[in-house]
Formats: sequence, C-alpha cells, structure tokens
Amino acid sequence: SILAACVITAAISGRYAYETGDTLMLVRAIVAAYTFACTSIFIKLSDTMIKLGVKRTLDIEREVSQEEIVKFVPPNKTLCDTLIAPMKPFLRVDSTGLDRIPDDSSHLYVMNHSLLGVEMPFFLNTLYQEKGVFVRGLADHIHFATPNGPFLRAFGAVDGTRANVDVLMKAKQDVLVYPGGSREVLKHSSTPRYELLWKERLGFARLAIKHGYPIIPCAAVGTEDMLDIVMDIPVGFARDNLSVPIAVTSPNKIQKIYFWFGEPIPTEQYNGDCDNDDFAREVRDKCKASVSASIKELQEKQRNDPDRYLMDQYASTLKRAYSRACESFYSEAADASDASNTCMDQNEGSKSIKENGIKAKTN
Repeated sequence: SILAACVITAAISGRYAYETGDTLMLVRAIVAAYTFACTSIFIKLSDTMIKLGVKRTLDIEREVSQEEIVKFVPPNKTLCDTLIAPMKPFLRVDSTGLDRIPDDSSHLYVMNHSLLGVEMPFFLNTLYQEKGVFVRGLADHIHFATPNGPFLRAFGAVDGTRANVDVLMKAKQDVLVYPGGSREVLKHSSTPRYELLWKERLGFARLAIKHGYPIIPCAAVGTEDMLDIVMDIPVGFARDNLSVPIAVTSPNKIQKIYFWFGEPIPTEQYNGDCDNDDFAREVRDKCKASVSASIKELQEKQRNDPDRYLMDQYASTLKRAYSRACESFYSEAADASDASNTCMDQNEGSKSIKENGIKAKTN
C-alpha cells in the first residue's frame, strides 16, 4: 500500500509539475520518488532479516566486514608521503630504534597516544617509508560513527574488537594499538603530559599471547609540549568522565616529534594461553614499563636537542646558509685575487721583455 501510494503520488505530482511548471509539485514528486526507493530497500532488507533471522543477518554482515579487512590493499607510499608533506616543514620527525624492528615477522606495536592524536599520521608514515611496514591501526568504536570513519578505513584502520584483531593476526598483518585510547587522546587539562592511562586493560596482551605475536613497544614525545589546553568540554553523555580538550599552540612552541622503537617482547613462551590472567598481566606490565622508560629517554633527548624548536631549526638553517654564502664569497674573492696577481705578473714579465728588447736594439 505504501509503495503504491508513493508511486501514484510521484506520478501525479510529476505530471502536474511538468504541465504547469509548479515547483512545489515537483518537490513533492521528488520526495515521493525518494520515499519509494527507501521503502523498497527497507522492505527487501526486512524480508532478508525475517528469512535468515537477526543473528544470522548480523553474522553475515560481520563476515563481510572481516573479509574486507583481510582484502584491504594499503595505499602506495607516495600517496601517504604526499598527504603528510604539507606538515613536514613544521613538524619534523626524529626516530630512535627503527633498526630494532626485525624484517622477518609481523608485530603488534603498542604505544602511548598523545593529546589529540597529532603524532599518529607521522608515526604511520615513518614506519611505512623507513621500514616498508604498513600497520593496521585499531580505532575506538566511536570513530566509525563519525564522518572520520570512511577516511580511517581507507587508511587501514579497523574497529578495535577482539574478533577483528583475530582476523588481522591470522592474516599475519602488523597491528597498532593504543591501550590508553580516547582517554589519552582527550586528556583532561589536569592530567600530566605523557601520563599513561591504560588502567587494567589486558586485551592486547591476551591477543598477542593467543597468536604468539611479538610486541614492539613504542613511544612518542613532542606534540603534548606544543599544545596548551585552554578549556575542557564535558561529554559525559557519550562516555563516563570524558571531556574534549580545546588546545592551542603558538609558533615558538612548535617542535619536533620524537619516536622510539624498543626491542621486541616475545610472547611465544606462553604457548597461546591467553586466558591466563597472570601471563596477560605480565606482558602488559612489561610493555607499560618499556613505554614509560622510553618516554623519559625521549624527554631527555628532547631537552638536549639544540634544534628541538621550529624557530631554532629555521635559525640554524639560516646560519648554515649564511656561512656557506660567506665561504663561497671569500673563495671566489681569493680566486679572483690570485687570477689578478697572475695577470699582473704576466704583464710585468712582458714589460720587462720589451724593455730588454729596446735596450738591445739601442746598443
């Protein structure tokens, strides 16, 4: 009945609008046609769900989603580097420990998440460009309910469920997880910089043990030093005790992003016993201790880096350019002076020869 009503309304309104040029009737015809299309799709989906049942329908959707995860083809390196290129002059990367990453196996990368996640695209691009490793990031469920969802999927991100991680690890893909998740990305202004907010999460450790995946502990420092939180907007309606920080920066605070890659932490010795809480807790604590220590190591490196800040980098570049220009100028001046002296010597020699010739003729 609904479909019939939509078709009749669309046909009559369209015909009337065509004959009279009535814009309102044309709009009614378009709305009726749109309603007809949506209703047809809804009826088809409802019919499928009734035949298969809700559980089987959801299982099929999950299977399709997981198949897409495995079939994902990474974008080429040039595209990824091009997307980062506009930010490279301002946010330079300093990496430590890339040589510690073995080339003969896949890994689970475990890392601290910086305020607003500014470091993430640089981290992904650094691994891809320097090591040829394209990691599949595990994103919070909420991301896929926002306009960011399709963009994240296009660059390999997946919803961070255990089922999806199982699929990735069975396919031997490199995986990136932030145990601190949204709590670290959306830090409250009262939270110290670079503090790990992992709570008692063991999920990533259990999955690493289950699949015998070696873990690469990683750390990032730099982005939280260049951002000042001026306001915390409570969003407790979305998640308990969560707030969205409003952060600002200034040219004199923009600085390098420092990355650290640690030695792999093996998990094969646990023989896949992922349900053992003690094993999972041991792996989690090893990772957390390694990441915490590496953050302090990077902060020490940061403090001693004369080119830490963007303004210092530009100043050093200008000094080097001025020094090279001076060296070039003095070198050219010295060459010109030598050439002039040589020419003068030749002129003096020629003049002496002429004078001697004149004297000889006179005699």
